[in-house]
Amino acid sequence: MNIWLSIFGPTTHGESAAQVAAGVRRAGANALLVFTSLYHGYRLLQRRYPQKAIYTLETDRVFWQPDQALYKDCAIQPQRSRELGAMDLVAELAEACKTEGVLLSALVPVCAGERLAQEYPDLAVTNLYGAKDRLFLCYNNPAVRAYRMAMIRDLVGRYELDALMLDKIPQIMLEQRAFSGLFDAPLRTVGSFCFCQHCQAAGKKYGLNLDEARARALEIARRSLKIPAHIVEALGHQLVGDTEIPLLLLEEPLIRRMLEFRFQSAVDFVGELKRLAKSLRPRLIFQAAFVPPAHIGHDMTSPRAWLTIQSYKLYREVLDEIFCVVHWDAQTVRFETERSVAAVEGKTRVVTSMRLYGATRPEEVAELAEAALAGGSQGVSFLGYDVAGDELLNALRAWSDSCDRPAQAGQG
Repeated sequence: MNIWLSIFGPTTHGESAAQVAAGVRRAGANALLVFTSLYHGYRLLQRRYPQKAIYTLETDRVFWQPDQALYKDCAIQPQRSRELGAMDLVAELAEACKTEGVLLSALVPVCAGERLAQEYPDLAVTNLYGAKDRLFLCYNNPAVRAYRMAMIRDLVGRYELDALMLDKIPQIMLEQRAFSGLFDAPLRTVGSFCFCQHCQAAGKKYGLNLDEARARALEIARRSLKIPAHIVEALGHQLVGDTEIPLLLLEEPLIRRMLEFRFQSAVDFVGELKRLAKSLRPRLIFQAAFVPPAHIGHDMTSPRAWLTIQSYKLYREVLDEIFCVVHWDAQTVRFETERSVAAVEGKTRVVTSMRLYGATRPEEVAELAEAALAGGSQGVSFLGYDVAGDELLNALRAWSDSCDRPAQAGQG
């Protein structure tokens, strides 16, 4: 059984790669997930690193030494981390993890990039009003695909990785609330669609006219916008869910077909990425991080699985492992794991990823891990090594030592 920990990049301040790999082992884990770049500059609170206890991540800067020749035909060129100097974090971790007997997975954010979306607006999602998004990149844009495929060719082809993790696949959707008010469910749905020229061209291949879909989306949005903001706010606690969506999809076939098109084109893209990665390293474990089937995801957009275009069933043929990211309590972990495992029907592996920071108490670590395994998770994952306190890491080690499924290096 694999027990995963993660780091956000150059966030183990003062520790060498060898010390990180040894620390992962000391915590009872046998696998490490490293973020190779971040789509957003999250601010971290790191109690185990008092010299940099408050640390802000760089946005869309890579933590390895890219081979620029691989990007010669790309509209986007990779920009190196300014924190690392000449250090190649991925290379050093790959060597250290191999020595320590720790699996290494490199995470690539695919459809989100805050700095990239703002510097290259032509690559960003274009909403129903023709406005460019400032966070999400359109996965039907050939330039976006070319850049992410070059990154995968760079990482998988040049580094001894055991796995590759796709993040933000595609997870393109509006958050629950704008600065000036709440998005009700129909508005959030149609406001999350992309209508750029590349989506229009792709839609034709799937038999969908996006001009017609956009016209219908604008009418649905108009209905939502007609309701005064204070009325929507007064009902806010009832409107943050998806209660209106089943009826909307039954009544509005163009909106349903738009969602189906987004799923079909996204799954096809992931299939392309998998074929590329496997051609470079056939034994590579091809992974993706998904929000849970029923509950909202934990990140800043509060994603819902159906709207963020993440289906455990539809992606099960193009992924070796799906990480079900559930940063909630043990009961929720069990429920969401059961749902995920049922959806894949044995055609791919599900690994539940849980929270090892913030509100998680040391005594909860074993309970969370056991809930995931009881639900059918094939291994467990915790985020993460660099933001966890010593008490949490010690609790993970105690559980790993006590369970009858010890972590063994190299298990797939």
